[in-house]
Amino acid sequence: MKRLICLLIALLLLLGCGQRVITPAATVEETLSAPSATSLSTSTPSQEPTATPVPTQKVRPPLSTFAPTRIKVAFFAEELLSQDGEPIRSEIERLLEADDLTAEAFYADFDAILQRVNTLNDAVLRQQNRTLTAERKKTTVNSLTALSDGALLDALDAAYKRCGGQADELPVFTYAISMSSLAEHILDMEDRTVPLFDLSASAANEYREAIGRYMGEHVTPKDIFTAMEALLQTEAYAINTALKADPEAARKKERISFGSYGENMSFLVNVTRELCPLPDGADLTIPPETETAAQMELPELAFWQYPGMAYLKVYAARSSKEQQARWANAPDGYLAGLSVHCSYAVIPYLDGFGLDYVQYRWYEDMLDVTLTGITALLIHYYGYSAADLAAYLKGWGAEDFTDYLYEKAMSDPFESLVASYGYYRYLDICQAALDAGCPNEKQFLREYLSAGPAPYEALKEYMVSLYQNEG
Repeated sequence: MKRLICLLIALLLLLGCGQRVITPAATVEETLSAPSATSLSTSTPSQEPTATPVPTQKVRPPLSTFAPTRIKVAFFAEELLSQDGEPIRSEIERLLEADDLTAEAFYADFDAILQRVNTLNDAVLRQQNRTLTAERKKTTVNSLTALSDGALLDALDAAYKRCGGQADELPVFTYAISMSSLAEHILDMEDRTVPLFDLSASAANEYREAIGRYMGEHVTPKDIFTAMEALLQTEAYAINTALKADPEAARKKERISFGSYGENMSFLVNVTRELCPLPDGADLTIPPETETAAQMELPELAFWQYPGMAYLKVYAARSSKEQQARWANAPDGYLAGLSVHCSYAVIPYLDGFGLDYVQYRWYEDMLDVTLTGITALLIHYYGYSAADLAAYLKGWGAEDFTDYLYEKAMSDPFESLVASYGYYRYLDICQAALDAGCPNEKQFLREYLSAGPAPYEALKEYMVSLYQNEG
């Protein structure tokens, strides 16, 4: 799958532990205008101006190769297998025609195919609540069945023998079992029959209200859109800067992991103690290993475990009694935004993996999340059709990935949006505190945690006054 490379301009980049400028300038006009490339095919919300967001008029270098690098959270089977079983099919066809490989090279290539199938199998098993249309499920399973046909397996054995291999040495039976298992897991997915929202005015208003509940305060879709575009440019700039520092980052495949879950979590426990210790000085325990957690790399573990989501629950339980009620009612946007930052905050401690490479990978994932969030807002609130979305993405040079983002946003109407916007608000407050005299982000993180969940504007006012008063 093609590597994600971004060449967009924005305003910040954090390298190591240094202070950074966080809040980018807004990139849309105060009054939004309707897109000119295409007209909306559905109605607009009755309680919101009919104008819809459009990309800025500033010249942007294209996201000419935008695509997810890894499928950590795979949304549909076709994203794992491509539309016809590629690249498994092409690799097998190459082996069937091989006449210049040694037996050892043939075996190694086939083993790589087998490992790819096992990886896909694990990825499908790890996903919960996945859905697939009945038609897509049928075509995908048919493709897998064809790739494990008995005649094909016999042909592989024959090709291996032509290269000097021994009879019954090639693990074709194991391959067939893995392919069959993958097909069964896909058949077990629930059928997706209708979109999550009907894109009517009433559904759009319900979507807006739901976002408010996730964020714990009223927020307009226009404000979210403005923030998300600014965040997108920030991430694209950071990726571009990381690539300049390490041009090979986009081609690397090294896992950011110490190997075992226990080693990864022990490392994150120590980092968490350094970043944001518990209020009462209590020690942290390592959460039990799960099949899903065992597959996660360090930045993802940092989001879900320490110092991210799991740690925040521990921190909340250790807070003062006055704070515990607020933590118990903390909105998802606050928790997700803070966890996103926590996954970034561990990067300076990962120098053994190459800071430029780790930062590239982190921003690459965040760019995917942010684009999904923007797409979800445009579809579920503003009623964008696929054609409308393509016209918007053209301004970023990413129109080729309309189908991918459209389908992804249909299965993820809130999570990516809430995490991205929550992170943007965290950065906004952090920058305001740094401007007011906070010496560094580590101190801000500790005092932000001590302040506890609250509406963002109230938190911003409190954190700024805290340092102004100290000054």
